[in-house]
Amino acid sequence: MNKQIFTYLLILFLGNSIVVNAQDVLTLNEALQLAIENNVDVAKDKNNEASTRNDKTRAYLSLLPSVNASGNLFESTGTNFDQLTGTLRTETGQYVNASITASWDILNVLNKLSDLKLTKYNNESQKAQLAYTKDFVSLNVVGRYLETLQAIKQDEILSKFCDVQEIQVKRTQELIKVGSLPGQDFYTQNAELSRLKSSREDNLNVLNSKKNELMLLLRMNPAEEIELEKNLEAVIISGDVNIDSLYQIALMNRKDYKQLEAQSLANKYQVSLQRAAYIPSLSLYYDYGSRYSSFQARTFNQQFLKDNITNTIGLSVNIPVFNGMSTRNRVYKAKQDYQNSELDVVQIKNNIYVELKNLLNTISANKKKVIYREDQTESAKRAYELEKERYYLGQGNPLDLGIAQRNYIEASLLLNQINYQLMYNRYELLFLTGSIDSLL
Repeated sequence: MNKQIFTYLLILFLGNSIVVNAQDVLTLNEALQLAIENNVDVAKDKNNEASTRNDKTRAYLSLLPSVNASGNLFESTGTNFDQLTGTLRTETGQYVNASITASWDILNVLNKLSDLKLTKYNNESQKAQLAYTKDFVSLNVVGRYLETLQAIKQDEILSKFCDVQEIQVKRTQELIKVGSLPGQDFYTQNAELSRLKSSREDNLNVLNSKKNELMLLLRMNPAEEIELEKNLEAVIISGDVNIDSLYQIALMNRKDYKQLEAQSLANKYQVSLQRAAYIPSLSLYYDYGSRYSSFQARTFNQQFLKDNITNTIGLSVNIPVFNGMSTRNRVYKAKQDYQNSELDVVQIKNNIYVELKNLLNTISANKKKVIYREDQTESAKRAYELEKERYYLGQGNPLDLGIAQRNYIEASLLLNQINYQLMYNRYELLFLTGSIDSLL
């Protein structure tokens, strides 16, 4: 019986060890890679980029002549006119016709060149959109990752104060037994311990929610347990940062700005493409064909491969005269789209500058807050230690001690919060300057 119990405990211990060992640390870089590999929006933008790339290839090939082949095989009963013999017959006849036609639009080349430019900038626009989606997903992952780490750190802080409070409760009980403290102090200290434990449970709930949001963003199995890289190196911004230099970097690197620029150029060539409908088209064509009729005495091979071959070469002209102002309406709409896209480019340049300016102000303020909250935490710690000393010397009261401890806890949590907020701000600055892809 003892042997069975020992075997069971050994299996249980080994099983737990396997689970712990299998729980790898998920680094921020690995999280970013997972998110980009699994994100649905990224996958959709990849499909759209492939579609515009295929359209670009189509535009290049449209510069070449078009070639079409046609043919038909049929049997006709009744009165039939045989084109080969020029006679009417009432018999049932079999016919075979086939031809290959090549045509080349030699006049309206500007139409095809505009189409080529249009598809080129559409592809560049979609490439930039794909890159921006990756950057946006990366920033979301960084945000969820840091929020989870912040909650983990807050749990450590609250756990430490729970342990301290438990020690205080035990010490208070001992002093009550020897008559140094009144009995009601135990309930005051125990109530504070329960409050701290409740606060920790609230934070654990937040921690689990943030971790689940991160796993959902990474499209990981929510049933799995993950451990994050706690000692995450912050993105350091040293020295004075010049907003004008950051603005120029953003204009060179921001994918959303490049996307709108490329879309504006695509709309410009869309106007040219629509205007090409005003121009007459002149096509050079060549047709090679042959036919067979059962009414002729010669064999199929003699008719189809030798006697009935025709070669036709010619010009085809198409002159637009009137189509109910349909072309004019399409040109007008294309011009409006182009003007609107130019306005979008101007607006995003202003937005980028304002975003950078606001973020730099936020970073500057948060740097000062770190100094103030470090001082606040240190001062609250000293006040708490002095108040605790006074209390156990019989010169203080539990209410003052509780207030001092709460101030110390609040200051510690606020310092932890501003540290992670500043870390996120620095990643956010990478995003706003179009450089967050350097993390991958």
